[in-house]
Amino acid sequence: MLRMPESQGLCEVCSKPAKQFCSSCRSVFYCSRECQKQDWKNHKGKCKPYVVQNHSIYGRHMVATRDIRAGEVILKESPAVVGPKLRSSPVCLGCHKVISGSFTCSKCHYPLCAPSCEISKYHKVECRVLAGAAGKIKIDNFEASHPAYECVTPLRCLLLKEEDPKKWEAINQLQDHAKNIKNSEMDDVIQRNTVDFLKNYMKYDGADSSEIYRMSGILLVNSFELKHNGQRIRGVYPQAAMMAHDCIPNTKHAFDDDLTLILRATIVIRKGSPITSTYTNILWNTLQRRKQLKAVKYFLCSCRRCSDPLELGTHLSTLLCSECGGHVQSTAPLEMDASWACLKCSNTLLGKTVSWGDQALYKELRGLDHISSQPLEEFLDHYQKALHPKHRFFVEAKYALIKFYGNHPEYRYRDMTREQLERKVTYCRELLELADIIDPGLSLFRGTLLFELQAALVALAKMLLSNEIISKDGTQDYMTEAVKHLKEASEILKHEPEMEKGGLDAKLKMLSEELDI
Repeated sequence: MLRMPESQGLCEVCSKPAKQFCSSCRSVFYCSRECQKQDWKNHKGKCKPYVVQNHSIYGRHMVATRDIRAGEVILKESPAVVGPKLRSSPVCLGCHKVISGSFTCSKCHYPLCAPSCEISKYHKVECRVLAGAAGKIKIDNFEASHPAYECVTPLRCLLLKEEDPKKWEAINQLQDHAKNIKNSEMDDVIQRNTVDFLKNYMKYDGADSSEIYRMSGILLVNSFELKHNGQRIRGVYPQAAMMAHDCIPNTKHAFDDDLTLILRATIVIRKGSPITSTYTNILWNTLQRRKQLKAVKYFLCSCRRCSDPLELGTHLSTLLCSECGGHVQSTAPLEMDASWACLKCSNTLLGKTVSWGDQALYKELRGLDHISSQPLEEFLDHYQKALHPKHRFFVEAKYALIKFYGNHPEYRYRDMTREQLERKVTYCRELLELADIIDPGLSLFRGTLLFELQAALVALAKMLLSNEIISKDGTQDYMTEAVKHLKEASEILKHEPEMEKGGLDAKLKMLSEELDI
């Protein structure tokens, strides 16, 4: 408990004037240590190392009330609501598993897994509304997205108004960005697949059209995507939604079996600093990140990474000049249509041309066959005169190869060549340098790279030893470095829910058997 002369409030227990407050969350006051001890059982579940403040740019966002340690749990939050994501393929509305259409709900006729899912906590309330449909839902393809699922999660939110007013209030306070959505391509999708579908087809009268639209906007802007029973769904976590965005986040989050969101600091977060997450892919370049943020979250980021043409020296956006081989960068990275110029000669490119090329390469990389490493290796070779060696697409290809080498059935460590092993080690080292800039500390990205690097070092040492390229003493440096990386990787990965249940031990055992150590 701390005492600060300039701070004063009323004691949480006896309502007397108090200057002492909880040293962890700093949000409640006590007149004495006895009152604090008396209130601890009640306060323990609410005690958080942050407050939500208003900001002219961020809006409402989380700010640390004290220094937060790297690895410290900042927040554990159960979802206010979960359900099918936008453009969802058919899923069971009782448990969100894949369905075949062999069983349908006896009341609303939506396909489910089994009769038990008719009374699932997720489905039983909404079923009364869905049962009022003008006709049965027709689904011909259970692998493709179906518009009849886009209304479900907004409906689940709206039904909380009567079923759980506290959760409803928490969701209803979130921003909807309705004006921005009205001017985007999502307007017609929401109006047709959610608003009109609920009002006209489902005959839903529990909310007017504007309220349904607003709830769809809240979900679009604030929901988290997560896995449940093997399927991608979305969930609303009102407290976690208060995190500000930054392209270099200081937190990571994961979900446990009951869908609780666990938020941890990846680096030390100093008192008074925003608690941040990233709303985009950490490996994307500025062009793609800002485009995605504008399209989905309705704002343009201007963080220090976005503002720097070099992206803090990472060169994730840098192209190579076709005339002289010099570096080509945006002349104004915060302007989407700004021209790009070579730093060595006078060659320039239109912003639209760069954007088009970026999108074309994105599609090409995503479309590569991952049955073997060859397509990725050929991609790196083919574009070495067009893209900077550290360009985003090279980084993504190298990261894919890192996870491919040693983990794919056709590329086990014992079968890999020296060239492949050395390539994996090199790529891991390169990407770790990148991670230290854009995703530092205890991030999953760094943890994964460290784990893969230590395995590759051990495999490389064993291969060099077995081929008498180095002596047994010569393996010492490899093994010493591998042990160091494994310790750090284990410290990071143990925070992942699946690893906390012995997943890391199982992975280490399998790796040990593969490497015969």
